[in-house]
Amino acid sequence: MTKLVSRREVLKDVGSAGVGLLLGVHIISAQESAIRVAGQPVEIAISPVSANTVRLSVVALENGKPKPIPYDGSLVQHEWSRAAARVTTLSSPRTVRCGDLTVKLSPEPLTIRVEAKDGRLVQQLRLDQQTGAMSFSLGDKPVLAFGEGGPQFDRRGQTYTNRNGQGGYQLRTHGGRVPIQWLIGTVGWAMFIHNPL
Repeated sequence: MTKLVSRREVLKDVGSAGVGLLLGVHIISAQESAIRVAGQPVEIAISPVSANTVRLSVVALENGKPKPIPYDGSLVQHEWSRAAARVTTLSSPRTVRCGDLTVKLSPEPLTIRVEAKDGRLVQQLRLDQQTGAMSFSLGDKPVLAFGEGGPQFDRRGQTYTNRNGQGGYQLRTHGGRVPIQWLIGTVGWAMFIHNPL
């Protein structure tokens, strides 16, 4: 037997749906869950810097708000333009346009893919949700980097501990160590990791 629906119930449901559409309300379903990295809920903010540059911030949430990003003087500009998107839940892939770039977020595994206007992959970052470790695509061409010390002209396949100093190990050929977390992929990407620890 079919259940009859009253006119009042229909109007209430249509009215609620209409208000949601007019206000642009995003209703979180029970299937959507908070993005968690290393046991903490995080927000992924995607902000345009220029037509071909995007700023990605993965920041821990405290009381539902992103913690402030430490200001250590390494960036000239501390405040950035309004984010194109702030994502705290991700149950299915999401796409965000940012200048001439497209940023695609995927939940399993947590992946941030940046594509050029023509669909070419610029960079892909993967965040290990258990440990917080980040991996990214190096490509098949040399990766250059700022900072003294260590093998030069191709940083692929090397481990850098981000320590300063002039240890005696290979000082003559590799120089002192002054790490700067700025990488340049010769296939067409560059990345500055503001707060790597």
